[in-house]
Amino acid sequence: MSDTASGAAVSGESRVGGLIPFFARNRVAGNLLMVVLLGGGLYTIPRLPVENVPQVEARRISIVVPYPGSSPAEVEESITRRIEEKVLVVRGVDRVTTTAAESRGEVMVDVRPFADANRVLDDIRTAVERIERFPPPDAEQPEVALIEPPWNQMTVAVLSSSLSENELRLVAEQVQEDLLALPSVSMVTPFGTKDREISIEVDEEALREHQLTISAIDRRVRQASLNLSSGELRTEAGGLVIRTNTKRMRGEDFEDIVLLAHDDGTLVRLRDVAEVSDGFADIESFTRVDGRPGVLVQINRDGDQEPLEISREVRQLVAGYPAPPGVDVLVWDDRSRTLTARVGFLVTAGFLGFALVFVLLSLVFDFRVSLWVAVGVPTSFLGAMLFFPAADMTVNIVSIFALLLVIGIVVDDAVVVGESIATHQGQGQVGPAAAVSGARAVLGPVVLGVVTTMIAFVPLLFTYGAIGQMMNLLPVVVFLVLAVSLVEAFLILPSHLSHASPWSHWPLTRIQARSRAWLDEFRDRRMLPAISAAVRRPFVTVLVSIALVVAALLLFSTGVVRFVFFQSLEADRIQVDLTFPAGTPFDATVAAAEQVADAARLTNEQIDGDPIRTISVIGGRHIGQPSLLGVDSATAWATHRASVVLHLDDESQRSASPRQIERLWRRNIGDVPGTQKVRSNAGEGLATPGVAYVLAHHDEEVLVRAAGELRGTLEAIPALFEVEDSLVRGKRQFDIDLTDAGKAAGFSPASVAAQLRSRFYGSEVQRIQRGRDEIKVMVRYPEDRRRSLNELGDERILRPDGIEVPLHTVASIVETRNYASLMRVNGVRAIEVGARVDLGMSTPRMIERELDDVVASLQERYPGMQFYAIEGGQEREGLGEVLSYTIPLALLVMYVLIAVFFRSYAQPLIVLAGMPFAFAGGIFGHLILGYDVTAVSLFGMIAVAGVVVNDTLVLMHRYNRIRAEADIPAVAAVSAAARQRFRAIILTTATTVVGLLPILLVKAEVTANFVPMVVSIVFGLIVASLGILFFVPAVLLLEEQARERLAFKAP
Repeated sequence: MSDTASGAAVSGESRVGGLIPFFARNRVAGNLLMVVLLGGGLYTIPRLPVENVPQVEARRISIVVPYPGSSPAEVEESITRRIEEKVLVVRGVDRVTTTAAESRGEVMVDVRPFADANRVLDDIRTAVERIERFPPPDAEQPEVALIEPPWNQMTVAVLSSSLSENELRLVAEQVQEDLLALPSVSMVTPFGTKDREISIEVDEEALREHQLTISAIDRRVRQASLNLSSGELRTEAGGLVIRTNTKRMRGEDFEDIVLLAHDDGTLVRLRDVAEVSDGFADIESFTRVDGRPGVLVQINRDGDQEPLEISREVRQLVAGYPAPPGVDVLVWDDRSRTLTARVGFLVTAGFLGFALVFVLLSLVFDFRVSLWVAVGVPTSFLGAMLFFPAADMTVNIVSIFALLLVIGIVVDDAVVVGESIATHQGQGQVGPAAAVSGARAVLGPVVLGVVTTMIAFVPLLFTYGAIGQMMNLLPVVVFLVLAVSLVEAFLILPSHLSHASPWSHWPLTRIQARSRAWLDEFRDRRMLPAISAAVRRPFVTVLVSIALVVAALLLFSTGVVRFVFFQSLEADRIQVDLTFPAGTPFDATVAAAEQVADAARLTNEQIDGDPIRTISVIGGRHIGQPSLLGVDSATAWATHRASVVLHLDDESQRSASPRQIERLWRRNIGDVPGTQKVRSNAGEGLATPGVAYVLAHHDEEVLVRAAGELRGTLEAIPALFEVEDSLVRGKRQFDIDLTDAGKAAGFSPASVAAQLRSRFYGSEVQRIQRGRDEIKVMVRYPEDRRRSLNELGDERILRPDGIEVPLHTVASIVETRNYASLMRVNGVRAIEVGARVDLGMSTPRMIERELDDVVASLQERYPGMQFYAIEGGQEREGLGEVLSYTIPLALLVMYVLIAVFFRSYAQPLIVLAGMPFAFAGGIFGHLILGYDVTAVSLFGMIAVAGVVVNDTLVLMHRYNRIRAEADIPAVAAVSAAARQRFRAIILTTATTVVGLLPILLVKAEVTANFVPMVVSIVFGLIVASLGILFFVPAVLLLEEQARERLAFKAP
């Protein structure tokens, strides 16, 4: 037995144990330490930044090159492919995805895991700057930047039915200035507003009359509107700067520019041949909130700003804003509402859980023991939060997750130590001696249990990507809480339990005595006989236990209990995005959006209580929301796009959930004629519930064929909806090709294109800075002339000799229609295909398994076909790869530590063998309550596994002590150890379950994402407790029998 009786002789105990007597005998030291932890935590919490999700380091680099008036093919040839060639060879680049769309080229670069993103950014900037003759003449300069998360905090709406567009914009700009004056606000941008623009629209007949051309007007405006230094005149009196200050700043300033001066002295000015307007860019768009025209002003925050403080200041400003008559300024969206509701609910649930835990403990322990054991939980949490600023932590959904994760382990530490001290007091020891001996009796296994739990969370430190970076925070919080819990359990708690007489008095003492008697009777008459029977038939017990775990595995692997990586949370906002074929008239898009808004009004009438607070229609673009495919840019203006957004009342004031409202709204919308895509979303979360693939192949025809087959397969699956791909047809276009006659007349493709571009798209002659606006000055044809292309063939263009000829005499005009965007991944043509999953019918994981054969078949039939993960799938693959080798390493370290502690090779395996019961319990809990397993559920199972290890270590430590102190059979020793640890194990489970019941039983939208984790902890602890009491003793006995057989066979 020398190899297993080491629990009593761990050198660390003597050193740490030296502090236990000091604090047990020094009440002041224990109280002061508790006050520091509690008071410091309470002082720190109000000063901690509060945010919905933690900040993550940007790991994706965007290179954007606006190329106004260009086609996707032109953008790809002259922009994206040239950047792609240079970026692919930059060190630290993982994947390069290019998208060439109308008037815009974008290159997305994913940085390799653990590479320095800022260094890669600098290298990419250098590589782009070295591209020769780049960008093309009419394109703008590349914008290279790390993609930061969109920290949109609030949106304010400025509404008016009586003001003009310009007047409303001026009011919105004043609101923007007033918001920026607030102490907590630093970033405010209008959303969905047109850029200001000075438009010079020339009259074609007037040009002919004065023998002018658009290019001549272009040159003259440039020459007449400029500020130019002409040097310095050095005189005896000093230096004088010579400058020409004739730059025009407003539309009317351009009207008097002289274009021609005749011999008779008459002047031809710009206003004689053109109409100058100082207004907005030629873009069709609008924003309406409850039918009123408006401007949305977004308040964003940087990482150091407080969301709640921003909300408070903005709401205070809006409440008393001195708006002009006929104008309303109101809060349109506030993301802090969910955060406030979530934190408020958890605080309430925490107080209620604490009260329930205290009441439960008071039924068994003396009032003093119950109080101080219960106080240990908030002491550990608040003490950990005292160190949040040093760890650069904030209060967010991830840190709250982490606190809930370890509640079972914190309770377990306090209960195990408190119960041990109470047991020694019950055996006749008094005062500090009982506290010291009780704490020391469990010091080794409890410390080792906490350390092994910390190690179990270490693999999350090595995850990467946006989701991985959020997971990095979990172990940090776990380490802090568990470290403080050890201090509380072994230094503060013994100090409180070592002095004075019991606090309980009649009738509480009578209730406690009856509760203890009932618990002891249940243990001795019910549980111990069952444990003894299990120990006497160890093979049967082990087989039944294994069958239980295997059954859970089968339920999970076969999809009976489904897995969803991240749960999409219900929000107080529902959005529908409409997409029509490119080139759809704006009036048709507006009519469809109003149809969808009417359906929302009907939905509001059909549900009791009018749950919809506002109905907003945005025409000309989409408001950003989670998307499976990246082809629908929310920032791109287009006449074929519109969004309808519903903001809902608070959960307490409506009778339907966002999902229910969304489903009814979709039914009321019905079919929208002519739409290419209708996408709705009533949630927020880390991932969109869907499946998506990127197909890449060098042969475009093969690629299109394979993508079509995959899309057809997706459309045939009932559980999928909103099937989409990136093969979206663009606008109709006219291709101009010079004929032989045109070439003979001296035309070149460039000269023809330049003349047509200047007339229809326009020529940018200047940019001026006016306040916060950078304003383009454009010269082009009038709007009505640019919207009529019926006579394009008769458009007259100038030959090199100045004679006008019809376009059709020198060029052929062919109408075509190509794709709206062209995509490449790592230098290969690519297409995205994806769909959303109806979680009521299936899950993304199940659909992906169903499609594995389809993907394999496509790769077999089309050699060279590549498939890439997209968005969340790419991160899931990366997380799986990292965890696949870090988790085994963590288990190995845990094994080594336990083996050293027990001086045994076999007993660590017994300890670790109990961990699957945490998984089995969590699976059964999700099955019983009807929840899907999520990544959050798995974290809960890991936390329960920590409790299992902790309790198993204490049980086996006690077993080894009994075997070392008394020469009794193994069966008797196992039963005695189980009997002594029974109360601590049951109380740990009961108090943790009771403490989490408020979260589990109260159905609240704001805390729905916590429920799967709570289910895992509650049911995992219940099943794991049974595993500790039945499975572990049976395996211990098998281990003893195996050792005895080996000893008997040895010579």
